[in-house]
Amino acid sequence: MQINKIKVFLILLFISINFSSFANNKVGEITGKKIPRFVSIKNSEANLRIGPNKDYPIKLKYIRENIPLMVIDEFEFYGDQWRKVLDHDDNEGWMHRSLLSNNRYGIVKDKTFIEVFLAPNKRLIGKIGYGNIIKINKCEDSWCKIKIDNYTGWIKNTDFWGVFDNENFD
Repeated sequence: MQINKIKVFLILLFISINFSSFANNKVGEITGKKIPRFVSIKNSEANLRIGPNKDYPIKLKYIRENIPLMVIDEFEFYGDQWRKVLDHDDNEGWMHRSLLSNNRYGIVKDKTFIEVFLAPNKRLIGKIGYGNIIKINKCEDSWCKIKIDNYTGWIKNTDFWGVFDNENFD
């Protein structure tokens, strides 16, 4: 009798581990892309709505392009595709997919200044201030190669909002 209880416990444990692992690797039903994922605003004006349709009221109007957003859900209704997004200030709402780009950008959020290096852990070459938007070219081993205006350098991926911990891409 005791062995059966152990077997049932192990089976339930195995199922719950696999289910939670599956839940953390969600993909969008519309795009097949990973959720959550980062995107950016394509245009200098974009509306964040409270629901996935142009009939829903505007919650917030963005007036700057390249602001990074995190896609947390997808919705399609008669071919009209919407993304539920979250911004760096925790504003959450729906945005039409035509307003979004897969180009990766980040924003300096929590610190007054972040340090920019010539290469990871190499010579300090400058600082970027709070609120600046940076183009992210690639990330590897907790460092990201970025561009702002005509300057390039490397920053720690924990110093800005727009990438996941330990995310690597080229």
